[in-house]
Amino acid sequence: MKVLFVWDSAEYLRFYDSAVEEFVARGHDVAIAINNTNIKKQGGLQGLGAIKDRVRVLGLVPKDEGKWGQIAYGLRGIQDFVRYFHPRFAVATAARARMKRKVLPVAYHWLDRIPRLPPAVVRGLQRVLMAAERAIPVHRPIVDFLRAEAPDLMLVSPLVDGASDQVDVIKAARVCGIRTAVIVASWDNLTNKGIMRIEPDLVVVWNDAQKREAEEYHYIPAGKIATTGAQLFDKWFVKQVTRDRAAFCARVGLPDTRPFVLFTGSSSFISESSAEVAFVRRWIAALRSSGDPALGDINVLVRPHPYNCHAWDPDPLADLPGAVFFPRTGYNPMDADNRADFFDSIYHSAAVVGINTSAMIEAAIIGRPVFSMLAEEFAGTQEGLVHFHHLLPEHGGCVRIASTIAEHVQQLSDRLRDPAAAREETQRFIASFIRPHGLHQPATPVFADTCERFAAEPAPRPQPVPAWTCLLRPVVLAGALVAVTGVWLQRPHPVRWLLRRVQKRSWNTTKRIGRTARLTVHRGAKQWRRLVLRPLRGR
Repeated sequence: MKVLFVWDSAEYLRFYDSAVEEFVARGHDVAIAINNTNIKKQGGLQGLGAIKDRVRVLGLVPKDEGKWGQIAYGLRGIQDFVRYFHPRFAVATAARARMKRKVLPVAYHWLDRIPRLPPAVVRGLQRVLMAAERAIPVHRPIVDFLRAEAPDLMLVSPLVDGASDQVDVIKAARVCGIRTAVIVASWDNLTNKGIMRIEPDLVVVWNDAQKREAEEYHYIPAGKIATTGAQLFDKWFVKQVTRDRAAFCARVGLPDTRPFVLFTGSSSFISESSAEVAFVRRWIAALRSSGDPALGDINVLVRPHPYNCHAWDPDPLADLPGAVFFPRTGYNPMDADNRADFFDSIYHSAAVVGINTSAMIEAAIIGRPVFSMLAEEFAGTQEGLVHFHHLLPEHGGCVRIASTIAEHVQQLSDRLRDPAAAREETQRFIASFIRPHGLHQPATPVFADTCERFAAEPAPRPQPVPAWTCLLRPVVLAGALVAVTGVWLQRPHPVRWLLRRVQKRSWNTTKRIGRTARLTVHRGAKQWRRLVLRPLRGR
C-alpha cells in the first residue's frame, strides 16, 4: 500500500512519528509532503531517525499563488470566521479575535458585529460558502503532483488551520480518484481553529468527544468518522526514565533532591510569555506564603513552551530560592534529549501545574496529579476555549481547576497527601479520552488497521468538476471584488493622501490662527485694564 502523508508543516511529524514507523514496519510505501515551511517551528523531519532512508520525502506540495488562490484564501477565511457565530463559541473571544486578525478579509470585518446566530443558520451559511468553494477551479499542478505519486491513501493533517490551502489537496484528490482521510493531530484542532470546508472520505479522531465535535461543528456524517485513540501518546506508556532523581536535579539546576512541583508553559496564543512569567511569580509567592510546611519550601521547576520562551531570558526566577526554569533557551521538541528531559521532568515531579496545555495529558498518562487555576488574564484561553472543558472533572477530565490561587494551594496540598486518588482519576480520563479501545491497547496499531481497512475498500471514481460550479464563479468573483475594494480603501492613495494632507494642514492653520487671536485679545484686555481702568479707579 502506498501511503502519502500531507502535513501543513514538517513539525507535524511529532504527532505522527509512531504512525509512520508502524506503516514502514508493516511494509508499506510511505511518502511525506508538506504545504508550508514554518521557520518558527524547527522540528523538521529529523525525528525520522533510523527510518529516514525508508521514507520518501517529496518536499512542498504545489501552491496556487495566482488569482484563484488569493480568492480561495479570502473565502476560506470568511468560512473560518463564520463558525464563531455558533452559540457554542460565543465565549471563544480569543480564538475569534485571532481568526479575524489572521485570515478574515478587511472588507468583511463588519461580520465581527454579529455576536451569534442559531446553529441552523450557521450551518446554512457554511453550506452556501462550501458551494462557493467548489466553484474555485482545481489547481492543475496539484493534480499532476498526485497523479505522479498515485497513492492508495492520502492522509491530510490538520486541514483546519486558518484559510488552509490543504483544501486544494483534497479537491485535487477527488479529481484523481484518490482516497482521502483527514487525521486529527491534537485535542484542540476541531474547536480551536477553522472548519474543514470540504468533506473528505474519512475523518480519523481520538475519541467519542471529538467524534461529536466533527459531526456538530464540521458537518461530517457519523458514518465517515473513525475513532482510533491518540497515537501520538503511545510512547508515553512505554517510555522509561533516563536519569535518576539526583542526576536529573543536578542537570536542571534544582538545589537538592527534595520533591518539586513542575509548571509547564503554554503556547503564545494561550499565555503571552511575559504574562506567564508574572503569573508564575505570583503562583510561587502563594506557595511560599501558604503556611503549609509541605508547600512552603517545596522546589519548583518551570519548563517554558519551546515556541514561547522569550520572556524567560534573562532568568526571571533568580531572586526566588528553590525555583528554576529549564531548558534555558528555546529548544527543538523533536530532539531525543529534549524529549527525554521532558519525560524525566514529569516523572520525577510530585505534581504538574499549567494554564492550558497538552502537557497536562502527558502528566496524566504518567500518573501525576494535574492542576490549573483560572486567571483573569487567561480567561479567553481557558474557559473561553471548548477543548479546555475536556479537562474538567465534571466532563470526565482529571485536572483539578481552582477559581483562585488560595483554592489551588489547598487542592495541591490535599492531593500531595493522597496521590493514589489522583492516579485513579487520571486512569479514568486516559481510558476514555486517549485509549478508548482499552487502556492497554496502543492507539497506533488501531490507527494503522483503520487506514488499511479503508484503503482496501473500492477506490472512489474520479470526480470531474460539476458544470454548475461555473455559474457560481461570477458570484465568487464579485465577492472577491468587494474584498479587493476594501483593501484598496485601506491603503494610501495619492488623491486621498492629498485630501487628508490638505485637511490636516487646514485644521492646524485654523487652530494656530485661533490661538493667536485669543492671545492678542487677552493681551489687549490686559493692557486696557492696566493703562485705562486702573488710573480711572484711582482718581
